[in-house]
Amino acid sequence: MKRRTFLSSTGSFVGAGLLSTGIASATGDDPLTSVEVRTDEHNVSHLYSDDLYDLVFANGYVQARDRLFEMDVLRHVGYGNSAEVIGEAQLQSDIEVRRDLYDKEEITRQYENASEQTQRLLEAFADGVNRKMVEMGATAQLPGEFTALTHAPEPWKPEDSIAVLSYMIGRFGVGGGMELDNARTLARLKRSFEDDREAYEAFGDLNWLRIRDDHYTSIPEEDLTVDGGEDALPYDDVPDEQLRYVDAALGAQPWGIEEEFSLDEWLSRDAKGVMEGFKFGSNALIVDGEHTETGKPMLGGGPQMGYFKPPVIHQVGLHGAGFDVTGVGVVGTPGVIIGRTPKFAWTVTSGRDDQIDTIAVDLHPDDKHRYKWYDEWHEMTTETVKHRASIPASIVNGDPDVRIVEQEVARIEEDGAVMPVVAWNPDERIAWCQRTTTRYEELEGAFMWATLGQRNDLAEFKDQLSEFPFTFNFHYVDEEDIAFIHTGKVPDRNESLDHRLPAPGAAHEWRGMQVGLGLGTHYTNPSQGYVVNWNNGPCAGWRAGDKPLNWGSIHRAELLDQYTQQALKDGPLSLKDVEEIIDSVSIHDAAASYTVPTLIEAGQNSDDRRLQSMAAELEAWKQTNYKWHGENARYDSGGMAIWEETRRELQSLVFSDELGEQTPSLTFEPPQARHAADHGNAEQDIVLVDAVAGRTTHTWFEDVEERDLSTAGRKRRQSATVREALRRAGTTLEERYGSADPADWQLDVRQSPFRSLGGSTQTSIDMINRATYNQAIAMGEGLDSSKHVLVPSNTGHLSFGEVLSTRISGDEPARLTEQLEEYVNFDYIPHPYTREQVERLAVEKRTLQTAKTSLNDPIQPSGTLPDSVKQGIVGKIQTDGNESEG
Repeated sequence: MKRRTFLSSTGSFVGAGLLSTGIASATGDDPLTSVEVRTDEHNVSHLYSDDLYDLVFANGYVQARDRLFEMDVLRHVGYGNSAEVIGEAQLQSDIEVRRDLYDKEEITRQYENASEQTQRLLEAFADGVNRKMVEMGATAQLPGEFTALTHAPEPWKPEDSIAVLSYMIGRFGVGGGMELDNARTLARLKRSFEDDREAYEAFGDLNWLRIRDDHYTSIPEEDLTVDGGEDALPYDDVPDEQLRYVDAALGAQPWGIEEEFSLDEWLSRDAKGVMEGFKFGSNALIVDGEHTETGKPMLGGGPQMGYFKPPVIHQVGLHGAGFDVTGVGVVGTPGVIIGRTPKFAWTVTSGRDDQIDTIAVDLHPDDKHRYKWYDEWHEMTTETVKHRASIPASIVNGDPDVRIVEQEVARIEEDGAVMPVVAWNPDERIAWCQRTTTRYEELEGAFMWATLGQRNDLAEFKDQLSEFPFTFNFHYVDEEDIAFIHTGKVPDRNESLDHRLPAPGAAHEWRGMQVGLGLGTHYTNPSQGYVVNWNNGPCAGWRAGDKPLNWGSIHRAELLDQYTQQALKDGPLSLKDVEEIIDSVSIHDAAASYTVPTLIEAGQNSDDRRLQSMAAELEAWKQTNYKWHGENARYDSGGMAIWEETRRELQSLVFSDELGEQTPSLTFEPPQARHAADHGNAEQDIVLVDAVAGRTTHTWFEDVEERDLSTAGRKRRQSATVREALRRAGTTLEERYGSADPADWQLDVRQSPFRSLGGSTQTSIDMINRATYNQAIAMGEGLDSSKHVLVPSNTGHLSFGEVLSTRISGDEPARLTEQLEEYVNFDYIPHPYTREQVERLAVEKRTLQTAKTSLNDPIQPSGTLPDSVKQGIVGKIQTDGNESEG
């Protein structure tokens, strides 16, 4: 383990003077009730009460015990004011949250408009959090990060949970919104080609709207095919007005931000700042009883949500008041979103439906806040927001002048929809806004999901999701059935438009809506007897959406299917077989198999001996099915280095003349919080593989200026390009390793670094493509066949003294990584689901009284940070695990 930053987004540890202790008192207006809390050796608590308020109160209490600082960070991220707490590196996140999501007044209205029961549950959770905050404050045991940041946490409010879930599900539980980026790609292609029609055809090789015929779908085609409803238009059918907005896209810039403040990837909906690396991505395997040794269904896999320390999900068991469920919930919110009951189990992967439309409007020549809608001028609503960065964090990061960034938030309101303005072209007087199908539905949707543990069977489970609007794949098993349920909320769009591109305001319309089970993308007990999913398409015919390269001809799900089929050839599966399938896809490259054979062929057919040797080394790696294996800190095959370097060269040789600066870069070293970077996803190889196979419209291996469209000419050019990429890679690798023998070109074992959400040390593990939370469950087989693991631990609490000790010595409490060893060894901890099992595993039992705490002011942290310690910590700014002087 390496020492690292205090908060990874700030790149620094902020030390300052301390605030005084403040203690709030508990009220005794209501008779005391209680919850039984049983906690196991891994700090996973199971809560027992027949009263729903008490149960959710205890949910908030134990979550605050384990994750209070993380909860506080997430609520500020959700409100879009996190820079005020953890520094200027959060400014981009805050700007995007305030642009795309909600202000405090909108969040309050969502709470006020919620059902009485939803309000009561949010209040109960908040009451439990505040009770624990009071206890911590009274004993000077608030998380030490509050003292270090001179930040006194405010009482938790019901609205705080809405802020968290709005960010988590509202930003990452929807797909789409890529139209402006797509328009910029097409505009650049038009500059590369003399013929606009040819540029449009090349654009079609990158983005296809409907699932490709050869794409692997989770539901077999013979079981289900649907009509996705959207196809790419022929060039001549694209409206001239839509193409006009394409040309303007190159001049697009962020709306409402001063030019001197630079936004990175401001059109993407990826997490930024402290949450960078977070996503909803996952793999899953469910198998029916006819294909298992026990005769009952099994489940393996889980959500890939990034490597955070502590994770952004929290293990808990809820028992009573209609619940009997154990699993994980989202930090800052109540409930369980993935887990099991005595009757069924489920896991979730990302659905990736297109639920956001980007709309282009013309602006008034004299007033940028007036826009044309159906030939009439309308007025935007605007608000000025001032983002104030934490002064101590800004100073430590070496930019004391960064204090306030001013943002104008603008909204277009039409047809009952509120649409944030995201960009504009001031010269062309055009603006772009975005309409989302799920706006203001986050709270209701989140509670549909978080209360799945109250259901009793498949019928009730599906009924609960019948109108679930967010885009996910639910994988369900009970003792009889398996089911795959793809959900979302997708509009029926105007067929006269190309929906990869921004829609003109005058032509945009939603003619209907498909929601939840209404999408028709669900199936029970498929004919093949199992389901695998790794964020791939649900079924044949469904829409791929506007995201480039989404659900194309190749996909990493094929690797998961490959290992499943291999295991089934040997007979019915044991739970160990299911575990080993998930393990295998975690340490075998998901992308290399699609391009390495082409490289081998090119090397073998070359007269260049170095290329022949490189081909032999690639062949040896191929025989391992592209396994990541190494001893003494290096991978044992040079094939991996050859493939990486050759793919980089091919990316430039094949695509740069058409795409220029938009040529996608390849990332093979996992960034912080990401699992396996481009080793874990085949998406970046789709167009290259299609071009090799002759499935593209544009001949990508040909220079734009020098075209030979004959079949023989294309093959010659393709072979020559691949050989040239191999030569360049060979030259680079020979120089890098100081050896002409490709067997010596052994990469250092890739590391997957965790992002610390607090004062913990840097943790890194050997690169692995395993889910953040894993389950392995054989239904009806007892505790030995019910397992799960959450990396690195279920607890993230550090006292102030532990923060100081960790900063000085580099050592931290073992509880912060107590499930890490199981995780890296592909092992699990018990996943109890009955009271008898919980009692057997519990190492602590307590009775929690649920009297509401009167807490109106922030809890003041206490402690002392010596100047010598402060200077020693502040003097080292560490970024991504690498120390540098600051």
